[in-house]
Amino acid sequence: MVTCAPLWRRTVLGLALVGIAAGSASGQRGKKDAPQQEFTRQGLLILNFAPHTGADMKLGRKAADAVRSRVGRFVDKKEVDIIDAGDVAYRMERAGYNPDTTFDLPEIRATGKYFRADEFVTASVSNGPAGPRLSGSLVLLRDEKLRQPLPDAAAPKLDSAALLFARSIAAARVQLAPERRCENALRDGHGLRAVEAAREGVKAYPRGAIVRTCLVWALHQNGAPYAEVLAEADSLLAIDSLNPHGLEAAAVALDSLRRRDAAAGYWLRLAATDTADLDLQGRIGYALLDGGNAARAEPYLVALSNAHPEEIRFVLQKWRAAYENKHWPLAIAAGELLLERDSISRRDSLFYYRLGLAYHSANRPYQAIEMLAHGVHAFPKDAKMYSLYTQYVKAEADTAVPRGLALFPQSVELLNIHATELRARGKVSEALDATRQIVSLDSAAKHGHVVIAQFQIELGRPDSALAALHTALASGDDSTYVGTYALAKGNALYQAAASGTQSNADLAVALRMLAFADSVQSSDRSRFLTGVAALAVAQTALKESMKLTDKVESCKRVRMAADVIPVARSGLHAGETSFAETARQSLDILDNQLDPYAQQQLKVLCVDSDRPPSQRN
Repeated sequence: MVTCAPLWRRTVLGLALVGIAAGSASGQRGKKDAPQQEFTRQGLLILNFAPHTGADMKLGRKAADAVRSRVGRFVDKKEVDIIDAGDVAYRMERAGYNPDTTFDLPEIRATGKYFRADEFVTASVSNGPAGPRLSGSLVLLRDEKLRQPLPDAAAPKLDSAALLFARSIAAARVQLAPERRCENALRDGHGLRAVEAAREGVKAYPRGAIVRTCLVWALHQNGAPYAEVLAEADSLLAIDSLNPHGLEAAAVALDSLRRRDAAAGYWLRLAATDTADLDLQGRIGYALLDGGNAARAEPYLVALSNAHPEEIRFVLQKWRAAYENKHWPLAIAAGELLLERDSISRRDSLFYYRLGLAYHSANRPYQAIEMLAHGVHAFPKDAKMYSLYTQYVKAEADTAVPRGLALFPQSVELLNIHATELRARGKVSEALDATRQIVSLDSAAKHGHVVIAQFQIELGRPDSALAALHTALASGDDSTYVGTYALAKGNALYQAAASGTQSNADLAVALRMLAFADSVQSSDRSRFLTGVAALAVAQTALKESMKLTDKVESCKRVRMAADVIPVARSGLHAGETSFAETARQSLDILDNQLDPYAQQQLKVLCVDSDRPPSQRN
């Protein structure tokens, strides 16, 4: 038999009935087994109601007695045991309480455990011009967050109001059996069965906050969409706006849906439900920080830490929130406190790194250098710490970087600093060597091969630069970045050659760079610039062929021109829209002058160029 309460909750009568039923079943063949109760009988505790300010203290006891005496009319006594008022009064008198005393939650909890109750009613009573008004909730002792708000009951006379309130208690209890089925199914790992049981409870009692809580749990365990979990949590909160289980479920769902600000609102509402539960407060702090809500978390954590200065965990959370929000004075104050009181922080190199950064960002450079120097001393193998320390110690840059590389010869961060300083001093070749070392250590270094290409160009090695760009592309660098860089450098090489040396070799280098750029990221501009460069190569090659006396060498120049003419024509046609006038003029020269001349020279100079020298005319 599945139960939701300990076996000692069974009454002597209940045990006797079970024994009789078992004996009857074994002794009378052919008869049906007597129906057995699904759950053990639950104990319901109703203590004195809390009278409103100024009301007679006896009114609370009278209201509780009136409700208690009437609940039994509406419930199955085999399912619920209403704890006797006389037993409670006797116990309270023995403990020295006034019979009219109103009990707080810890006292209700202790009393309920003594009488082995499973449920209790916490309620209040007021006596206005229209008569008594009763309000309260049905609460499960095993989890006081599982509670059911009851509708207010008002009537001209206390007995009438008590009758309405008792009927509400009985109606609310309809959800409890399905809720226990739901929890048992969850315990056994049957999520779908739990959802079905909970929905049966909701159907039986639509305002059931307790059974809706289990429905939310079941949906979450069953992997339901977060939007569905959120909708059910909101339905629960519509009944009980301060329900902790509903608030937490809604907050988790909103975090999962990346609705950060709304999630923060629910987390903070949950925090307000039990400010004395420091574990809950700490858990909410981490939920806010991990959920990307550092801005909303900071004032909450500052107040929490100030209220509980002895709790180092709250100082840690305040430090994290202030650091993420870049509120440096607050971060520094919290960090200094951690440095003084928290041994774990003192063993964390990242803590020193961040506290040094906070000092620097707060324009406190001496403290930043001091903190990082301490960190470098305490953590001599932390290259990242040393890198930040080096950046801050500007006056010692000449000695700090070489010393750092001696300690950390494979530190990418230090090599980057070293390469930057070398280039600033005009030592491009040394900067190139440092960058090559960076790429060899970190193949994923951002645009490392493109930087190498830039240094090669600065050193007058465009072909080596082009080789570096090919390597950049092959190593997975961003093709858009590589293509854009190659197009700009190819155009610059062409402009320099066209307006300067006018050398066929220099123009050919520019053409190769532009053709590579077009192959990586083709556009009308890249095709047109490639065509212009190819036209220039063809022109200079034909001019050089005229000056050469050696027929074989002249033929090579003519063949070069003939080979690039199709490239020039294709590229110039691509520019007819964006570069219409230039493209038209260039195509006119190409089609009417260069191409006919090249074809003619091929016949004159290259008719026997492929033959061995002994067989040539």
